[in-house]
Amino acid sequence: MLAQTLLLPIIDYADASFVDLTEDQLNKLERLQNTSIRFIFGLRKYDHISQFRSRLKWLPIRLRRNLHILSILYCILFHPSTPVYLKEKFVFTGPPEDARSTRRFILKVPGHKSSFFHKSFTVPAVTLWNALPLEIREAQTIGIFKKQVKDHYLSVSAGH
Repeated sequence: MLAQTLLLPIIDYADASFVDLTEDQLNKLERLQNTSIRFIFGLRKYDHISQFRSRLKWLPIRLRRNLHILSILYCILFHPSTPVYLKEKFVFTGPPEDARSTRRFILKVPGHKSSFFHKSFTVPAVTLWNALPLEIREAQTIGIFKKQVKDHYLSVSAGH
């Protein structure tokens, strides 16, 4: 898995911090990933690669970035040594003592008027978090969370 070892770390590097990439920039990253899949399997330029991406268990670039954003958010929310100033940016809608409430795992979308803040890490991260199924948001560890999110996104991408 030469491509996985050499290419994916470059594509993934700080991708969660660049939330506001344009569609053109995301398409270029997607083409780079597709080219590496074609290289791995010896496919021609116009061969469809979806089934080969599934065989590798790779997520499309947009979903891969979402996974990284959500992983960082999970660590901010639940890691005990996360600085308070970061935790304060994310507020659950339900009372913390109401452990049975499904609202406990829904985050409030922060009020925002500028497109700059809308494209920051906070708003997209909260939106992605709230879109996840409850059983994923209730994951007990980061490892379980990442696996469940990846499995969820793999099933979503296989459906398209």
